[in-house]
Amino acid sequence: MTMPIFNISDDIDLTPAMPAQGREGGSYRRQIWQDSTENGTIIAVWKAESGIYNYPGRDLEETFVVVEGEAIYSQADETPVTIGPGTIVSIAKGVPSRLEILSPFRKLATVIPKP
Repeated sequence: MTMPIFNISDDIDLTPAMPAQGREGGSYRRQIWQDSTENGTIIAVWKAESGIYNYPGRDLEETFVVVEGEAIYSQADETPVTIGPGTIVSIAKGVPSRLEILSPFRKLATVIPKP
C-alpha cells in the first residue's frame, strides 16, 4: 500500500482552472482528495498568477489557507483585506468573492459542495 503524502509546492498534475479577468488563463488546480460520497468534500491546491479572479456566489462552502503569495481579498460588500501566508479564509455558500493576486499565489482549499 502506498502512503498518500503530498507537497503543496509540487507543480505536478496541475490542470487549468478559472482564468484571470481579461485573460485566457492564469490559474491551475490539483485535486488532492475527494470524499467518495456524492457531492463529497474536495481538497485541492490552487495556484495563480497575478490578476483578478471574481467568483459569483457559488453553491458550495470553501475554506482555504494561503500558503504562498499575497492578495487583496473581499467578500460581497465587505472591505477588502490583504491576505498572505498563514491566512485562513472561509466563504459561505452563495457569497460572491474576489481575489486580486499581487504575487505568485498558492492555497490549500477544502470545498464542500452543497446539493
